[in-house]
Amino acid sequence: MKKRPKQDPETTRRQSQYEIEAIIERRVDQGIKTEVVDIYEEILVTFWAKILPTLGKITVRAIAQRALHLTAQGYAILDSMTVTEDGFDFRTLKERVDEKDKAAIREALKELVVSLFDILAKLTGNVLVERLTREIKNLDDTRSERAA
Repeated sequence: MKKRPKQDPETTRRQSQYEIEAIIERRVDQGIKTEVVDIYEEILVTFWAKILPTLGKITVRAIAQRALHLTAQGYAILDSMTVTEDGFDFRTLKERVDEKDKAAIREALKELVVSLFDILAKLTGNVLVERLTREIKNLDDTRSERAA
């Protein structure tokens, strides 16, 4: 069995970011989900569910809170989001969504995902980032197959 060469964390992060952005674009284009907030919510629910068994609720919540805090510093629109024991709470953000805010929300949520992946990569050396990216891609592939 051939071992694959290790990628540096920055390359893995960029690659994961690119793949997730491509998934989001594809889902919007295919009409699988029309609201970008819904797409990001599904990605973040997957993120939470997949790393929870490995890292535990306290650690996952701390990672999520830190990523949200860091991202909200640059994107005030995320101040309305919270992290609960069960994951990210999008209710208030969805209530605030206005047509003129959609581009800002999309950018803010993209940065939130990048921040989560950055923190996770620093903690795990990309082991969980690669696995999580595969899971999100599988989620997208499954949805695309059902839509076809």
